[in-house]
Amino acid sequence: MNRIGLRILIIGLLIVSAAQLVLAAPGGASDKALQWLATKQNSDGGFSNGFKPESNIGATADAVVAIAAAGQDASTWQKSGASPLDYLATQAKAGGVKGAGLAAKVALAAIATGQDPKTFAGTDLLATINADFKQDTNVYGSGFFDHALALLALANAGQPLPGPAVTALINAQADDGSWSFNGDKTPGAGDTNTTAVAIQALIAAGQREPVTRALGYLKKVQNADGGFTYQKPSQFGEDTDANSTALVIQALTAAGEKLSDWAINGKDPQAALLSLQTPSGAFSFNAKQADENLLATIQALPALNGVTLVKLSQVKATKAPLAGTTAPAATSVPATMPKAGGAPEDNGRWALLTGTGLALLAAGALWKVGSKRVRA
Repeated sequence: MNRIGLRILIIGLLIVSAAQLVLAAPGGASDKALQWLATKQNSDGGFSNGFKPESNIGATADAVVAIAAAGQDASTWQKSGASPLDYLATQAKAGGVKGAGLAAKVALAAIATGQDPKTFAGTDLLATINADFKQDTNVYGSGFFDHALALLALANAGQPLPGPAVTALINAQADDGSWSFNGDKTPGAGDTNTTAVAIQALIAAGQREPVTRALGYLKKVQNADGGFTYQKPSQFGEDTDANSTALVIQALTAAGEKLSDWAINGKDPQAALLSLQTPSGAFSFNAKQADENLLATIQALPALNGVTLVKLSQVKATKAPLAGTTAPAATSVPATMPKAGGAPEDNGRWALLTGTGLALLAAGALWKVGSKRVRA
């Protein structure tokens, strides 16, 4: 092959490599996931939990946090004139937000969109959380997942965390460093999901020693592909799943861990998560259940964007939530990604153009150097 042919080949490889890197980047994965998620919005503005078609308060609150984590204004996500915030406001006004865990999720959604959780749709969500504090156990809600979420909601709202509640979370840690959903400290009872949320709550409370022990637990149960399953040992299977891996990524990020330090066989947790994204942009639960999974996609978005529950990414709502008893009348706004700030598909194209442009600049420099050598 002559020198000109070799340079043309190298230029082509540079351009292809740049395009592949851009398309494989977490930003591109996040954009595709957002586009898919927009197609799943219900006519009341909310989102299903994937098990029933009707909108679900918890899933919708998680979706709002995910949308904000990706830099989008959830109030502009309109379906039949209603946004996810409208749905949550309607449910809150109707008294549907009950219990510390659910109130914490809605409070986090309110905070992520610049709303006051004390006055959201005329409801004091923080009061709802505090009303579900068990004086005999110093635990919020029905278990330690709820408890940790409640602490995170209070922390994000700028509220002091009650010392007894923090102590109760620390005391619920098992000897192996894990937490279980119900507080069971029997060896093997702990799970990655509760542990990941507990880690974030303790970081918000300024408690590092239990976090170090919890990281040791996560290291022990990490799968060979770099990802995580719900629990080990488990009779239900131990394959890496998107939900668990995403929650652990949030915990690791909050703890200041480098994901590259958690790589196994060349794959870190982020790579394991990305491997579960389908061509549509949705995430599957795990490799064996490869269908599009709504909750997995919602859970993956904050992790892809490096956002934790310790400090939420906030995108202030440009449209105040409407707390009506029914969804507002339909408007001409389509149920697609909002255009404010540039739609994800546009961002992806610009990223691809930028990457390709840089490759062309590098190729041009290579051509110039090669030409000089030929002339010399």
